[in-house]
Amino acid sequence: MRKRILSIAVLLLVFLAGVWLSYQWLNNTHKEETTVSASVLLERVREVCQLVTVEGEFSEIYRETNLREVTLYLPIPTQWQFSKKALLQVTGKVLVGYDMNQVDIKIDSAAQQIILTNLPQPSILAIDHNIKYLDLEESFFNEFSPEDYTQLNTNAKNMLRKKAVESDLIDQAKNQGIHLLDALDFMAKGIGWHVVYEQASSDLEH
Repeated sequence: MRKRILSIAVLLLVFLAGVWLSYQWLNNTHKEETTVSASVLLERVREVCQLVTVEGEFSEIYRETNLREVTLYLPIPTQWQFSKKALLQVTGKVLVGYDMNQVDIKIDSAAQQIILTNLPQPSILAIDHNIKYLDLEESFFNEFSPEDYTQLNTNAKNMLRKKAVESDLIDQAKNQGIHLLDALDFMAKGIGWHVVYEQASSDLEH
């Protein structure tokens, strides 16, 4: 996690250094070229679309039972229930962070400001999971189909998502996001710039 935060901090430092160099270079050129240079820098920053700040590992046992009613004529109509059961061990990693596609970054060279708007809330970005079938029980009239295995995989993934939401991963991601913004503030002030957050309702706002 420290290496990831350090990598992100280096990326932000390079970005701010590029902005400062562009500002110095543009003192002897046209304002129109300033906009073009800033746009190129911003497009490079936007290539990093997702920012993962927390990774959680989970291991759970998932059970599922399905009952199917079948009418048999013996010789009168009689309903019977045939079951199929699955017992799975589900392990996986849940990545929580920020969708940076929502962020709008503007550069005000005259005021030496980096303006951030539409700061997102942390969310689950990806779930990488594996399943191990511990036990499968099926009946003659209620067998597992390929579609059932696909649905079991989907249900297991949804269970990990639910567990992640119920945990403190989202709160941890918020705290990490605040630390990253603190680092951005520090680096910007180091070269005489300021970071402005225009979304007052965001939990990331300082």
